[in-house]
Amino acid sequence: MGVEDRVRWGIVATGNISTSFTKDLAVLSDEAVATAVSSRSLESANKFADEFGIEHRYDDWRRLIDDGQVDVLYIGTPHPQHYAIARAALQAKIAVLCEKPVTLTAKQARDLIAVAAENNTLFAEAMWMRTNPVIQAFFEDLAKGTIGEPMEALADFGFHKPRLPARLLDRDLGGGALMDGGIYPMTFVHMALGKPAELKAVGSLNDDGVDLNVAMAWRYDSGAVAALTCGLRSQNPWTASVSGPEGSLLLPNRFHHPEYYVRSTAAGQERVEVPAHGLGYHYEAAEVMRALRAGQIECPALPHAATIEILDLLDETRRQIGVSYPGDDEYLGG
Repeated sequence: MGVEDRVRWGIVATGNISTSFTKDLAVLSDEAVATAVSSRSLESANKFADEFGIEHRYDDWRRLIDDGQVDVLYIGTPHPQHYAIARAALQAKIAVLCEKPVTLTAKQARDLIAVAAENNTLFAEAMWMRTNPVIQAFFEDLAKGTIGEPMEALADFGFHKPRLPARLLDRDLGGGALMDGGIYPMTFVHMALGKPAELKAVGSLNDDGVDLNVAMAWRYDSGAVAALTCGLRSQNPWTASVSGPEGSLLLPNRFHHPEYYVRSTAAGQERVEVPAHGLGYHYEAAEVMRALRAGQIECPALPHAATIEILDLLDETRRQIGVSYPGDDEYLGG
């Protein structure tokens, strides 16, 4: 592939997640190039662009979109900003890979998917866990029936830092344990068992109405159950597993980007190693470019239906524990 054939990426926001994603694009340098970046200040955009050799720099994402220098937009802003940026890009027929959760509500996500379809433009949620080779091997193992019919799933995403990033405790920015951490256990269990027939949730909120600890129980008509936790107040195991009558499959600490998984059956316990490289973000970028070149508006590995179902579950969980965000009156329940 020639340099002129590479997919041109625009990066919106210059924080940690955008930095990691752009570093990983270098793994795909034969087929991808970051050509534009926007930040809230031109100083930040210039610093980021200088680090990664990016030509076009902006202090407004609208100018990045209007200038038409990119094929795909990667959005790494705080959650509440995702919707407006993604919608504008899709209307301009620029493909979008947007960090999870793509929106604060399922109604907003449904609208983005509709806009993508109207404009025949690719849209995907950047749930990098779905494209991780270890995760994919784990679920291929599960699908083969190694442990029999899955009857229980456990998933936990909890950590504590003396000084948390301010946005995690900012209700106006969609802060809290659920949106940043809880989406991982929810995605894992959804991949394992699908959408539950019943969801029960409890949570501990601070005085500002931000969720600090959340526990969920999911029930399935098959008889399967799941327990999911997320939090910002303790150092949790941070593991995930699926169990059936013939054994269990376990993802170790930091299960959302693991280096291996453990298979336990009557034959014994086995550590399953799966080759992987880079930081892990290039796998989702590769999936987006594969779909883009195929003329698709949806990445098979990052399905729209799953994005919607998980946001529906997030909406219901927030309703049960009493977490609200500005704009909920307009978007929730639609």
